[in-house]
Amino acid sequence: MEKCQTAILMATYNGARHLEEQIDSILSQTDQDWTLFVHDDGSTDATPDIISQYATRHDNIKVLDYPPQHGACANFLSMVQQVDADYYLFADQDDEWLKEKVELTRAEMRKQEAMHPGKPVVVHTDLYVADSEMHIIDESFMNYTGIHLELLTTFDECVIPFVTGSTMMFNAETRRHIRFPADAAVMHDIWVTLCTLADKGVVSAVNKPLVRYRQHGLNAVGARDVKTVTLVYRLKNLFRILRNNQAHYRMLRSLGYGSVWKYIRYKKRYRDRANQR
Repeated sequence: MEKCQTAILMATYNGARHLEEQIDSILSQTDQDWTLFVHDDGSTDATPDIISQYATRHDNIKVLDYPPQHGACANFLSMVQQVDADYYLFADQDDEWLKEKVELTRAEMRKQEAMHPGKPVVVHTDLYVADSEMHIIDESFMNYTGIHLELLTTFDECVIPFVTGSTMMFNAETRRHIRFPADAAVMHDIWVTLCTLADKGVVSAVNKPLVRYRQHGLNAVGARDVKTVTLVYRLKNLFRILRNNQAHYRMLRSLGYGSVWKYIRYKKRYRDRANQR
């Protein structure tokens, strides 16, 4: 496959209901220097037909034809391996991008690359949290979920997922640092982020919401209001929380993080510092 400058990678699965809105929002970008690559994961609804119709009408939309990968994480990471580009963005099938998303993210990417030549760089943004009809629930995903980016700047500190895939741009140097096979990866976005920071790369945020993040009950991850994460919630969901922490630590350990006691120490450190804000 011929190399392109900027690849937008969209993994789809039974997303027909909102897919056209998302693709239209990408087509409306102020920065049009990109190619949208779509790989479907075995949909049984109208998703493949919608993708085919768009690809027929638009030269910068390409359908990737290879077997299903059975899950969003594997699907997105397989696309990174399939497509050769200078820059990559992930796109979910059911969100909407603000029209300046690519433009502003690329500007931050170029700024960071100038400051850190030869380094792997990930740039991400904030999001609007929206309901299924795209009514805004909160104007900042970071505030809504209680994520403190200023406490998550090094590999050692990355004790929680904090980069949302649909907001990411990363450069070709980052791609070279992504570990494959990604057997320990829980989701594609945190895997790319952890691989970047493990190899002394740069993760930078645009503190502006540039995606409307649709919440509809079928999200692969979704957004949880930090105000609902009470002691009662933690007790009711103790085993799920423990499983999530174990999975996150396995990712870190596979990248050379160190002992579980180090993880627990940094987790407590993050929580204590976050509570002081």
